[in-house]
Amino acid sequence: MDRTDVVSWNSMIHGFAELGIKDLAVEYFKEMLIIGIKINDTTLSIVLPVCGDVKYGKQIHAYILRSSFWDVTPIWNALIHMYSKCGCIGNALCIFSHLAHKDIVSWNTIIGGLGMHGLGQDALHLLEKMSHSGVQPNALTFTSVLSACSHSGLVDEGLDIFHRMVEEFGLNPRMEHFTCVVDLLTRAGRLEDATDFIGKMSVQPNKHIWGSVLAAALAHQKVSIGVLASENLVELEPENTGHYVTLSNLYTKAGRISDALAVRKLMETKGLVKGSGCSWVVDGN
Repeated sequence: MDRTDVVSWNSMIHGFAELGIKDLAVEYFKEMLIIGIKINDTTLSIVLPVCGDVKYGKQIHAYILRSSFWDVTPIWNALIHMYSKCGCIGNALCIFSHLAHKDIVSWNTIIGGLGMHGLGQDALHLLEKMSHSGVQPNALTFTSVLSACSHSGLVDEGLDIFHRMVEEFGLNPRMEHFTCVVDLLTRAGRLEDATDFIGKMSVQPNKHIWGSVLAAALAHQKVSIGVLASENLVELEPENTGHYVTLSNLYTKAGRISDALAVRKLMETKGLVKGSGCSWVVDGN
């Protein structure tokens, strides 16, 4: 590798970041500074999202302020993401509020950061400001807002946002939006509403949606809904032993012993072995 070529260094840092080797990505960035490689905006945009040490992130922030990159919006977006991820949402908000040129990524990043910290009302407020600023929310914006509502317990607000996304902004819901709404409802214990919503979805629910329903059903002891979720999970992942065990146990709780035994027999027919972490409720055969 040409030790003076910034493109080569950026490629290495990006490669480490993509592989999840974040510490090595940051170390290569430090090495660039030590040996005097001229850093560009791409370098900073790559290294900031993987910087998990807020102390070092602040040093990069100071470097940016002293450099010629102070007016490059993608770099400030990366800083907003870094501070949000490191728990410094106040710093992220400060940068966002002083950012002269806010693009769609700027808005999505700060809204996602607020959601990450359970600040759902603030995320909703920024969505309104975004709409009035002339920047059109996109699918990712609504994923972030719905997630923020879910983690903040704002059920009615989240449902309203979902309907506005379709009716006011003309966006077709994606799987991630449906998943957020189901998560919103199940977290609030509204399992019947969640299953009604699933029944009206325009796409087939995936394992994440039914997994969310199952977890809530077990937590709230809603056996019939748990059975429904488990039956769907068995269909979606027929080789997953845990789904069969859970379904059998739920059948037993519902008094459906013959169904529970049939599930166990089906596992034997399929050659599935019960995992050591699973527990059968049914005794006997």
